Amino acid sequence: MDHAQAAHILASLAGLPPPPSERPFRPFLRELSLDPEAPLLRAKKIRPDTARAFEVGAWHGRGMLAGCVAFRLRDPLGRPVGYAGRRTDTDQVHRRGKWVFPPRLPKGELLYGFFQAGSWLDRGLVVVECAWSVLRLAQLDVRAVALLGTHLSPTQRNLLLRASRIVVMMDGDPAGRRAADRLRRQLPGATAIVDLPDGCDPDDLPDAHLVQLLHPHLPS
Repeated sequence: MDHAQAAHILASLAGLPPPPSERPFRPFLRELSLDPEAPLLRAKKIRPDTARAFEVGAWHGRGMLAGCVAFRLRDPLGRPVGYAGRRTDTDQVHRRGKWVFPPRLPKGELLYGFFQAGSWLDRGLVVVECAWSVLRLAQLDVRAVALLGTHLSPTQRNLLLRASRIVVMMDGDPAGRRAADRLRRQLPGATAIVDLPDGCDPDDLPDAHLVQLLHPHLPS
């Protein structure tokens, strides 16, 4: 858990009020109307039907997600907790970064795509970094979950260990390869570590290449 969550738990155990400088995370339950045919999704080879199934698309309104392709976040039981987004304006990306997450989002308690995996846990899961990779692999009839980063929390580890087998496919950059090494140690039951070409994310690769990389490690 992060420092804010720990502070709240310790205050509760001591019979004290929550720290005044921190507010608890509040899920955003309203459903947004998203455009599943966003140019970024086409560039990532994500079909509109896949985007709709995963509640992903461009947000044309205002607020935190203005100018973003948004994706709905759900907890492991499928309850909505809010939306995250990927900025599409180059200037905004340079000034503020690619990704937008709700304030105080407990990322360590979530695995993007875990709820959608459902009964697929018996067939195995692929662990990736990014939401786009989850959608691309779903189109290949492969279920994946995204850490939304490179670090694995104890909660995420326990969720992953429900799967019959685990294949780790981090991005093909130094940070991704360091993350894969960490995951190898944290997930001793991992079936394989799939090493991607330098500089490539899973969603950068053609479908046939992804199938070739994953076929030896997952049941057909």
